[in-house]
Amino acid sequence: MSPQKIKLKVNNEAFRKIRNLPEVRKHLKHKAQQIADIASRGGEVEGYVVTDLVLEDPRGASSVYAYGHAYNSNRKHNSLIKALNRVKE
Repeated sequence: MSPQKIKLKVNNEAFRKIRNLPEVRKHLKHKAQQIADIASRGGEVEGYVVTDLVLEDPRGASSVYAYGHAYNSNRKHNSLIKALNRVKE
């Protein structure tokens, strides 16, 4: 028995619309804030900033970056990577 061939047509316009929905952007920013909170050990280390990247097209995006003491802490301990692994779905 040979495997069936399945044809799949991707609707790129629909994906673009979904990625730009306010709910999706809000969810991304919420996840980025969770990452920043975990990386800062609940506010113990200051300097993690969350930004909504509104100019990212064709998708919604958020960014977490570190400055000052948080920057040095992140370089030494990989705080953002560890936080990314610990964030809950």
